[in-house]
Amino acid sequence: MKDGKNKVLWSLVLLVLIGLTIYAIIGSNESFTLQGFITYVKSASVGWIIAAFGCMAGFFVFEALALKVLCSAFGYKKSLRRCITYSASDIYFSAITPSATGGQPASAYFMMKDKIPGAVTTMILLVNLTLYTVSIIVIGVICFTTRPMMMAHFSIVSKVMIVIGVCVQFVLLSLFLLLVYKEKIITRSANFFLNLFMKMHIIKNVEAKQQKLKLVEKQYKECAKAIGSHKKYIFGAFLFNLLQRVSLIMVSVCVFIGIGGTKIYDAFVAQGFVVLGSNSVPIPGAVGAADYLFIDGFGHLVGDSVSIELLSRGISFYCCIIVCGLITLTAYLLKGLKGMRRKKRC
Repeated sequence: MKDGKNKVLWSLVLLVLIGLTIYAIIGSNESFTLQGFITYVKSASVGWIIAAFGCMAGFFVFEALALKVLCSAFGYKKSLRRCITYSASDIYFSAITPSATGGQPASAYFMMKDKIPGAVTTMILLVNLTLYTVSIIVIGVICFTTRPMMMAHFSIVSKVMIVIGVCVQFVLLSLFLLLVYKEKIITRSANFFLNLFMKMHIIKNVEAKQQKLKLVEKQYKECAKAIGSHKKYIFGAFLFNLLQRVSLIMVSVCVFIGIGGTKIYDAFVAQGFVVLGSNSVPIPGAVGAADYLFIDGFGHLVGDSVSIELLSRGISFYCCIIVCGLITLTAYLLKGLKGMRRKKRC
């Protein structure tokens, strides 16, 4: 009950943030009008806008394919339809909760309902999250090495956000590698701080926390074994994670081409930097941060960065969470109906 109330609360917070962000974007541009924006959208190439929606769908389909590969690696073959439910719930709840904390538990709920054991579910989602992080780092490296001068077009605030985003991704990846291959270093450090905080009377019931720590250590050991014995599957899942990130970036690129943009690779790199800078912002959906970075990054590529931001973000984020939310809701209701039918039979 409490978890459900929290999700409703964060959904409302997200709506407020979206409203404030759109108001701030429109308010900061005196030349912006609703009629002008409608004309702007109508002037865009229909084919490229359809392609942008296709790329948006690719965001949750490619994650579904990655999860399908990982499920198969652990001996649980699931249909693409079921895996789309896993990815859609992950994306939807990641969007409405701070730092995407609600995504994986929501995905795990549906996976365990499909009779995938909790330990295996944790392993799959942990590996997938790591591959997701690696894919962002790979795209970041490509952007920095091929168009380093693009950073000059961003403001100081944006540059700081991008640098922080890169650092956070490397820290997350480093922690994962340490937990998997050098778990003793992490657990000993954690035990040291637990005992220290206990002596300082900051925390209580240290024994329970140490037991949880042992469980986490065991899970990461099993994860290391899984990675070692399923390298082919891991590589396949990584490729799908990379395609997932690229597909989302390509939404903005397709919109950019659709409104007559010519510097296509520059648009790709600019959006890549937007992803790097906004991915680690602890705000539901990175609302506000992603919008600011987009307008800042595309300002030198297009004359009307506000209109292209509203159109691009409208497809890549707002439409995406609506679609993913509907998929999640449908899956949840169908599960409920199946449960009711089973009870009637009994």
